[in-house]
Amino acid sequence: MKALITGAADGIGRALAFACGQADYDIVGVDVDEARAHQTASDLDAAGIFSRFLQCDLADTAQVTNIISQLSMYGPYDLVIHNAGISAVGRFEEIDPKRQQAVMAINLMAPMLLTAGLLTERQINANGALIFISSLSHFAGYPGAAVYAATKDGIASYARSLRVGLAAQHVHVLTVFPGPTRTAHARRYSPDNSREHTRMSPEDLARQILRALQHRQWTLIPGIGNRIFALAGRVAPRLVEAVMRKSLYEKLT
Repeated sequence: MKALITGAADGIGRALAFACGQADYDIVGVDVDEARAHQTASDLDAAGIFSRFLQCDLADTAQVTNIISQLSMYGPYDLVIHNAGISAVGRFEEIDPKRQQAVMAINLMAPMLLTAGLLTERQINANGALIFISSLSHFAGYPGAAVYAATKDGIASYARSLRVGLAAQHVHVLTVFPGPTRTAHARRYSPDNSREHTRMSPEDLARQILRALQHRQWTLIPGIGNRIFALAGRVAPRLVEAVMRKSLYEKLT
């Protein structure tokens, strides 16, 4: 079996690469960071997991389009995980528009372009699966990171619609809504890392994702606390918005 994972060199993507490898997938990783990709490939090899990494800046539409032919050389794939993502935090009007465009390109456009290209090239096997990493912000908003939240809402909507369209091809679609995770990415964008130890580990998240895939779930909100928070976002949105303003927005701005 073969698994394609974007953003596989670090954080959640790296944990997913190890979890998939331990589940007998060969790994094809896509990442912009060549040095980290090389290190992760070496670590996977040491663990007896076959992998190859392709370098691509997913913010560059031309590179995304071009890499599809390279990916087709190593497919078809039984599992495709759209994990790569970046953020931009602060007051919306003060964030560099180019940075906002990069967030939209990597988090939303790249998964859509890659999925369309792989489907066109018949690089996703029947009975295979697509996994999209959204965010808990889908249920609660993310003041101070509005563009990030918009892309994560967009990818969740895209995945939901895609699930219907791919049902006839027996391609399963799983959308994941993780909360804060113990990664460099979360550390970089959080205004307060004093309770970083309480965040879910990427390894635990990866295990839960593969378990949800095994059970053919459509959605996954990993962790009881995150599920309670998501429910609160539905039934008491004003309360959650007040909490998010106090705990995030005021500290970011």
